[in-house]
Amino acid sequence: MKKVLYSALIMVAALAMNSCTTYQYSARQTSIQTQNIVTTPTLVDVKPDYAKRVEVTSSWHKTKEDALNECKYMAIINNKIDVVVDPVYKVECKKTKMRPYKASLTGYAGYFTNFRTMYEDVDLLKNYTREDIEKYLILHHPEVLKYMNHTDGEVVNIFHNSGAPKKCDKPELPVPAPAPAPEPAKPTNNKGRK
Repeated sequence: MKKVLYSALIMVAALAMNSCTTYQYSARQTSIQTQNIVTTPTLVDVKPDYAKRVEVTSSWHKTKEDALNECKYMAIINNKIDVVVDPVYKVECKKTKMRPYKASLTGYAGYFTNFRTMYEDVDLLKNYTREDIEKYLILHHPEVLKYMNHTDGEVVNIFHNSGAPKKCDKPELPVPAPAPAPEPAKPTNNKGRK
């Protein structure tokens, strides 16, 4: 009888210990710990799917960041997408000390397409004239107008500009030499010190 009671107590304790599960969620990011490793930036295009709406709600968490991270994670994993396009968040907070935060996310599905390195992207631009690139930028990113032709202080309307774009007569500045790599720290002998 004692053996049955003892084994039943062990099972109840094991079940109680397994029922307390917590989760932490993260989003995509790239972090490199040392400065000796250099990576080539990768560019992708995001293809939004406005027909596929993404809506998720987190469980209750101790911090607001944990609730938001769970929403981002669930939106990507549950909907099998690469990124959430135009996300909007709602954070609920209740008056409790245990787990006061709950978040909701609403957005649209997005998929990564056209993977390429930054250098491949620059090579693509060589096929276009400067005027074509400026026209594209003005049409799709009108905020760049304030940066164009900043040497004269004027903004040229390239759609009605007769003639070729002006060439800059300023000489090119020399490229500075890279900074030397720092010396590794020398080990110190701390014998006899506490």
